[in-house]
Order: sequence, then structure tokens, then C-alpha cells
Amino acid sequence: MVSFDIFLLTVALAVFLGVGVTYVFFRTVRLRGRRGTIGADPLTDVAERLVSVLATAGFVIDSSLAVVRATNNAIALGLVSGRVIRSPEIRRLVRLAKDSDTVETREFELTLAADSKPHILKARAVTIGNGLVLVLVEDTTEAHDFEAVRRDFIANVTHEIKTPIGAISLLSEALEGALDDPAQLHRFAASLRREATRLSNLVNEIIQLSRVESSGILASASPTNVASIVREALERTVVIAESKAIEVSAKYPDDVSVMGDSELLTVAVKNLIENAIQYSDAGSKVGIGVTTRNGHVDIDVTDQGIGIPGDEQLRVFERFYRVDASRDRTTGGTGLGLSLVKHIALTHRGEVTLFSQPGVGSTFTIRLPRLVNTTKENSRE
Repeated sequence: MVSFDIFLLTVALAVFLGVGVTYVFFRTVRLRGRRGTIGADPLTDVAERLVSVLATAGFVIDSSLAVVRATNNAIALGLVSGRVIRSPEIRRLVRLAKDSDTVETREFELTLAADSKPHILKARAVTIGNGLVLVLVEDTTEAHDFEAVRRDFIANVTHEIKTPIGAISLLSEALEGALDDPAQLHRFAASLRREATRLSNLVNEIIQLSRVESSGILASASPTNVASIVREALERTVVIAESKAIEVSAKYPDDVSVMGDSELLTVAVKNLIENAIQYSDAGSKVGIGVTTRNGHVDIDVTDQGIGIPGDEQLRVFERFYRVDASRDRTTGGTGLGLSLVKHIALTHRGEVTLFSQPGVGSTFTIRLPRLVNTTKENSRE
């Protein structure tokens, strides 16, 4: 009886081992078959290698709309999560590409989790064989913003130039009719000169702005003494300051330098001084100060003018934006001065900031990286 029990136990063990070995065998064959199918498809390997070197957002989708491979950019944009396409627009685009067997392109907006501003994305999808679809996505937000700025700039320039040109035309006709009236003749001539100056300033600032926005300015930069910049800017604003009886004082160290374009930096400081004078009452004061701290140079221009409301302070650096348009019309302002200051500062790896209180005055500050100078600095009034 014992021998028979041992025999039954042996048979049961053999059957169990046989079933187990058979399961393992077929499981192994099945897995090898799957690996062999993927490895044997050179198209899949090529697609995965292609995606791995893409600088833009891209991913490969199989016939079941599952993501086979995706770039980090695609994941960061929130287009895919694991093997799932999160964007419904891209899912529709993939289906169109599979149905048409051609390159399909769509543009759509997507709001990223870390940014409330919608991004404009341009996606292209194309079938690459074996049920696979390659999707490339490009963030074209900056290009759209640039195009919008360009259109607005052209429209504003056209409007601003038409105004003095129209005035010059009318004044020319008025001059012809006032040849027998010396008083009228002088008045029209003065107005004509003012409009011509305004037009000239506008053209010059457009040229300067275009130069600042072009690349390569810092390639030709050289060590520039800040005191020389301030002195030259003061000389260029003497006439306008005297015309309003405004006292302009300056305090700056002699031996502080920055790396940059001397003419452009002078224009930036001049524009801030002119802006302070224009928005100050006659007989008031404007001060210029230069300080150094933590490897930076701050050029401050302070006025006792009308000040700028808080809701307008972020907009004063926009092209053609005016806090008080009527005052700019009478002083010949172009609306480009502060925008030019901003771009000059950014081009020189710096920034411009504003502190202002309505009815008290404003302080504009240009902050630039300081050029290392071991010479002892001396203050000068």
C-alpha cells in the first residue's frame, strides 16, 4: 500500500512538473515571438531613433493610438502621458493622417499647467508604415507674438508719421497765404520747424530701435565710462531743460565702466532725462545719480513731475504708448523713447525699472553689469 501511494505521488508530481514546464515553454516562446516581431521591424527602430534625436516635441503612435516613443518636450508640453495622447486635437489629427495617408497639419491652442497664457502649437502627422504615425509639434507662440508686434508697429509708425507730414503740408499752404503778414509768417514757420523736428526725431528713433533689435551689437562693444555717458546725455538735454527753467543736477563716480555701445547707452540716458523734463512742471528739479552694488551699475533719473498711475506703469515701455498723449503732442514726443531705453538695456544684459507715485514724481533706473575696475572710485557732483 505504501508503494502504491508513493507511485501515485510520483505520477502526480510528474504531471504537475510537466504542466509547469509546458506553460513556461509556451510563455517563453510567446514572449520571444513578441520581441522578435518588434526587433524584426526596422521601421519601428528607425522611428524610435528618429524621435530620440528630435529637438522639438515629437512622438510615434501605433495602430491602436498608443504612444510608442515620445520626446521629453512632448511630455513637458502635456501632449502625452505614458502611452496616452492627452490632446484631443492631436488624436483627431492622427486619425486624419491614417485615413488620408498624407501629411496632415493643424494649428491649435494649448494652455500649459504652469502657464496661464495659451500656447499656439503647430502639429504635423504622417504615416510611416506598419500602422505607425509620426507626430511633430512646434510651439509657434513667439512667432505669432512677433508677427502681432510687427503689425502693430507698422500700423503705429504709419499713423505717427502721417500726423507730422499732414501738419507740414497744411503749414506749407498756410505759409503761401501769409506772405504779406510777417507775424503770421513767423508763427507758421515756427510750427513748421516744430513738426519737421518731430518727424526727424521719430525717424531717428525708429532707426535706433531697429539697430538695437538687430543682433551683433555687443560683438563690437567696448569698455565705456559711465561718467562720460551721463555728461554727454546732459549736454544733449541742456536746451530743453533751459526752455522750462528746470534744474538738472548729477552725481556720479568718475571711474565706473560698463561693456557696451557708448552711443546707444547715451541715447538711453538722454531719453530718460528728456522724459523727466517733459513730464515735470517748469522750475522743478531733475536729478541723475549713479551707484554701484553687487556687480551692477544703477543709473537713476528722478523727477518731481506728475507721476505715473500704477495701472499704467507696466505699459510705459511699450512702443508709442503715452501716459499723457496731449502733453507729448505739444512737446514733440514720439512715444518710442522709453521703449528704446528698455531695448538698449536688455541688449546690454541689463534692465530698466520704474518707481513712481502720482503727484510726487518718478524714478527710472537703468541697471547694467559693471565692468571690473580696481581703480578707486571718486565721487563727483
